[in-house]
Amino acid sequence: MDLFQYLPCPAFIFEEDFIISRANDAASSLFNHYAFNEGNVPLASLCSQNTIDDLREAVSPSTIDNRIKRTITMYNGDLDPITVGACLRILPDNTVLLLLTEHDRDKSCSPGCRKLRILEEQYQHNPAGILLVNDRMEMISYNRRFLELWHIPEHIQQTRDENESLQAVLDQLKDPEGFLAQVHELYEHPKQTSTDEIDLKDGRVFYRHSFPVYSGEIYHGRVWYFLDITSLKAAQRKIVRQQKFQRAILEHIQDGIVACNARGQLTMFNRAGREIHGCDLARVPRKEWANYYQLYQPDGETLLTTDEIPLVRAFQGQDVHNQEMVVQSRNGDKRELRVNGQAMYDNDGSKIGAVVSLHDITDLNKARKKLHHLAYHDDLTGLANRRLFHDLLKQDISRAGRNREKTAILFLDLDNFKQVNDRYGHQAGDRLLIELAASLRHRLRESDILCRWGGDEFVIALPEIADSEMACRVAKKICRVVQYDIADQYKVCGLTMSIGVAVYPDNGTSPDNLIRQADMAMYLAKQKGKNRVCLAQCEPIAEISSMGSCRPCTNPR
Repeated sequence: MDLFQYLPCPAFIFEEDFIISRANDAASSLFNHYAFNEGNVPLASLCSQNTIDDLREAVSPSTIDNRIKRTITMYNGDLDPITVGACLRILPDNTVLLLLTEHDRDKSCSPGCRKLRILEEQYQHNPAGILLVNDRMEMISYNRRFLELWHIPEHIQQTRDENESLQAVLDQLKDPEGFLAQVHELYEHPKQTSTDEIDLKDGRVFYRHSFPVYSGEIYHGRVWYFLDITSLKAAQRKIVRQQKFQRAILEHIQDGIVACNARGQLTMFNRAGREIHGCDLARVPRKEWANYYQLYQPDGETLLTTDEIPLVRAFQGQDVHNQEMVVQSRNGDKRELRVNGQAMYDNDGSKIGAVVSLHDITDLNKARKKLHHLAYHDDLTGLANRRLFHDLLKQDISRAGRNREKTAILFLDLDNFKQVNDRYGHQAGDRLLIELAASLRHRLRESDILCRWGGDEFVIALPEIADSEMACRVAKKICRVVQYDIADQYKVCGLTMSIGVAVYPDNGTSPDNLIRQADMAMYLAKQKGKNRVCLAQCEPIAEISSMGSCRPCTNPR
């Protein structure tokens, strides 16, 4: 019984004449007035003669069960006796092992005894199942949780039959052979420590840990530690599924995504991001990002400074909104991008990093430049003409259809423009149109398409618009610009703006139809009193009188 000293409860070994031959440390602490190490201490000195007689009868040769449980009264040197649970086991050499459990320490415990009580309670109430075996791999002790985890039947608990206990465990395992192989491996190499996971047939998963017990070079046995981690494994699997799902989303969206951690180190390029840069992320210092990844100003020639890089700006807490830049990939191709991003924070408000999205506008910009070089523009204002606008709108509608986005068409007409020509001359009228075109350019996004349709009519396409309400807000701002900024120079003319709004795909799916719907909405605005915005109704219409809602541009400047 080499693990005898390490049992968590007081224990004795005595001979047939009830003379104590060994006592473990817990027993020595409980009965600290006895020198058990000197041997030959009679058990009768610790309890009454009636108790001795009862125990002698219990361990007599006529007793079939060699494991006996009793509740007895003992004396540990204090005035009051203590009541203990006694468990006796007849050992192969005919000596008797006496284990004392659940003794009344409130009355009699010394400080050392209380410490042992705490250790025993920790042993019995540990959330893990604990099994102690000796150097021959024979079971010595186990706690309550071990019995609960392994569902050891009551009759096996009573008999403490090692073979039946082991079989009860093996019957629950998916891989009993592997379990036994690990046990034998540790038996052959007792100094080894083992940690792994085991799967049960009922779906549970146990964490298994085993370590040896030595005194110097003497091997006493081994401790087995089993913890039910089923819920933990289920939570881990759920997290893994969520991470896979999120990675799949990031890998399949069309925009490039680039992120950094709380230290400002690059941590992620999604598929689109890798394609744009022509490489994967690398551990590059922040000050070298622009040079390593070839990040340029919109002109495609001037490298961005570190503080101009969108991800750096986002990490610094700036709101990156529609910043345009150029990236030159490893194969030399330059991609023109519109970038949005922001810093990321956890629930406590601590910064955990930053992220930016890279929207490739190369194709749209190439189309614009190509058509511009083909002189698809208005001579007076430099704006796109009808043909250019029609082609650009067609491309944008195609893109919007693929991405399930909306595009708004604004048809603008100056109210009372003829009076400017009549009163101030056509040159003044031309200057007014040029000034209006420049003002519209200044207030629209780079991605918006502005066209002079003819005379005093203009058409604007607003890609990636959220809804018709957003389009109407833009239109009303334009009305106010004309009314308060431009019309001041021609006060006597009563210069204002009437605007009709149509939205793809709500009001149509072809450029011609959308322009026609916006044109009809504009005429309704004039019919309703001018200086207002009218929204085309969702179904195609034939008569102006059946148009949808109109809103006057009467908000203060």
